[in-house]
Amino acid sequence: MNKKDNNTFGDKEFFLDALSKFCDKCGTEYRPEDINIVQNTGVSAIIHFSCHNCKSQNLATYIFPIGMSSRSPLNVDLSFEELKKFASQNKVSLDEILEVYTQLKKKSKISV
Repeated sequence: MNKKDNNTFGDKEFFLDALSKFCDKCGTEYRPEDINIVQNTGVSAIIHFSCHNCKSQNLATYIFPIGMSSRSPLNVDLSFEELKKFASQNKVSLDEILEVYTQLKKKSKISV
């Protein structure tokens, strides 16, 4: 999905300037090493912010042609590597979701 490795210092600086310079939770200034570019298609990008001070995480999207962005807190235990892995997966079809639901409904106990 990525055209190239977009986790360069210059790319990170661009997103720090365009999206956010400070953590929403504690106000600490982000450093380039606090962000990772999950995906960049050239038209849009998904950026993962992780505060080095309070450890809060945010996920942002950025749309290049119009310079529009959106950020939201990320309350999951996924690492950046896991986020990147799942972002590159094909979407789950409705039939697949229904199949999982049907199989789980048949079970009286679910164990991992």
